[in-house]
Amino acid sequence: MTEAGDEKLRAAFAALGSSDAYDAGATALPCGLYAVGGGERLCGYALTVHLSPGDNLGLQAAATRAQPGDVIVAVGGGEECALVGELLSLRAKVRGAVGIVVDGFARDARALALPVFARGTCPRKPRRQDFLSLGQSVDLLGLRIKPKDLVLADEDGIVLVPRQEARDILARAKAVLADNERTRRAIEQGEDLSWLETALRKAPSASA
Repeated sequence: MTEAGDEKLRAAFAALGSSDAYDAGATALPCGLYAVGGGERLCGYALTVHLSPGDNLGLQAAATRAQPGDVIVAVGGGEECALVGELLSLRAKVRGAVGIVVDGFARDARALALPVFARGTCPRKPRRQDFLSLGQSVDLLGLRIKPKDLVLADEDGIVLVPRQEARDILARAKAVLADNERTRRAIEQGEDLSWLETALRKAPSASA
């Protein structure tokens, strides 16, 4: 079960945008996975699974083993078929999962029970025969993800927060938000843009 401290930390990150978390030191995944249904925001602890190509047996297993606050992170899907659908997403949700990130495709986009980030949608069914690992480190789009790392995804993209760095990154994120708020107020009140004029004069194109 998710401990109270873990849930408090997850909730704090869930209140951030992925861009704010990135500015504070989180790592951005390469572009390629997008919200396809069930919502456009998720934040939780990675429950990792390495699939066999075109086979979602590992995702079925992960859905039944999810704990409250988990985000299922699945890699290795390979073939063009739907690895996630309505019923699998519902199975994960009733166990407390808060989202799914899959390097593959999904279907039932309008009926997904929780936020799913995927390459896109496809109506074809997968096989259910095999998978490579569950609960071990995986590489998603070239980025290493360990079990219980924090995954935050929204309209801007997906970022990863290593579990051991989470509190430090959260502290920096609070400073980022405070700085953004000061800048926002300055813009509304008529800011000093002398820094911009100086930068424009120094830009190589200024002397071209």
